[in-house]
Amino acid sequence: MNNQEHQTPKKIKNPGLSIINAQNRTIAINIPLLTEPNYHTHHNTDNTDLPESSNARQSPSPQPTIPRTFLYSETVINEGVNACKQSIIGKIITKKSIHASSIQNGLESIWGSPPGLKIQMLEGNLLQLFMSDPYDQDRILLGNPWIFRNAWLVIKPWDRETDYHTIDFDHVPIWIQLWGLPPHCKTKKMGESIGALLGKVEASEFYEYPGKQVIIKIKVAINIHNPIPSGIHVGNPTDGTSWIDFRYEKLPQVCFKCGMIGHVDKLCRNQPLNMETLAPLGPWIRSTQYGKRKMEEKDRKFYSNPSHAKNFGQYSPPVPADLLEKLAAMKVQQQTDPQPNQSPNQHQSSSQHPQQNTHNTMESMQSTHEERIKKAHRLSYNQELQAIDTATDTATDTAKQDQMVQIKRQKTEEKSRAGTARQASPKQ
Repeated sequence: MNNQEHQTPKKIKNPGLSIINAQNRTIAINIPLLTEPNYHTHHNTDNTDLPESSNARQSPSPQPTIPRTFLYSETVINEGVNACKQSIIGKIITKKSIHASSIQNGLESIWGSPPGLKIQMLEGNLLQLFMSDPYDQDRILLGNPWIFRNAWLVIKPWDRETDYHTIDFDHVPIWIQLWGLPPHCKTKKMGESIGALLGKVEASEFYEYPGKQVIIKIKVAINIHNPIPSGIHVGNPTDGTSWIDFRYEKLPQVCFKCGMIGHVDKLCRNQPLNMETLAPLGPWIRSTQYGKRKMEEKDRKFYSNPSHAKNFGQYSPPVPADLLEKLAAMKVQQQTDPQPNQSPNQHQSSSQHPQQNTHNTMESMQSTHEERIKKAHRLSYNQELQAIDTATDTATDTAKQDQMVQIKRQKTEEKSRAGTARQASPKQ
């Protein structure tokens, strides 16, 4: 063998081609040229032609220029605050969903279509009701709660400092009539003591019903999540025990099985109430007679007849200054107008100082008005004195007449006694 055949294979560098000679076999393999880039000669500073995935594109994001907080002034929300001051917050105590349009129509018929009534749904059955007249707001708040579609509509005043999510709608103030109290137990303190067992007591008053029946009525904020009791047993060591019936006013749909509000007994899935020591529930616990509040002596002075006042029909409040000015100006105008037989010189002299004339006229009218008031008061005083004198004279005359009648009666009795004595004496 030749020495050339035992030589090691040689690699011939050829761009893109390498020939290996081994065992008289020639194999041609295409090998790509691997070269390192020359950064010194081919460095490109422009990144515009680099692909999007290049690291040169990953520059830090700019800092945000939009502020993260904002403090607003009162002028920004002044319009909204003024609008909300003419609104109230309400909630319908029901699990049923009610459309806003039906609520609008229903409340307009219940409240008598108050001007500017608009309803905004906040969330769930929570409402914000806007109206134009503050009198309507006070009237609606005074009638709280309201019955809407056999459910309670509880109304609360709007308060800027109170979040409507935190408003207590679980306690509803209703009037409860207490029937069956012994006569000596019908006191306001008794009503407050019984009402405190049910919730927060807001009022305890005497009420009169047909047949001259007087009862105690209490206004209590009851919890809507508690069952409605039909009554309560009260007792005292001296008086014994008594059963007091509860009659509720403005009571919505209630279950007579479990006593809960919001459903009927046919759909009730709760445990029934234990009626061993309670009266059964039924439609009779709902009362439609509200009675008439019985006024006490301390309240009668606020409801007295104005015609009984001493100055009735004679007292006159101070006349407004603008009315006096208008009347004085009208009088001066009438004086400055030339009369048919008045000379021009007289007319000129009377119109030289109109302001002074107006001031003098106002003073004269004011003094005339005061004199009239004094005269009316003097007349009233004289009439009262005359009435007192007349009443005194009448009483004196009546006393004299009674005295004369009594004297005549005594004389008649004496004569009758003397005649009887003569008849009884024996004849001589």
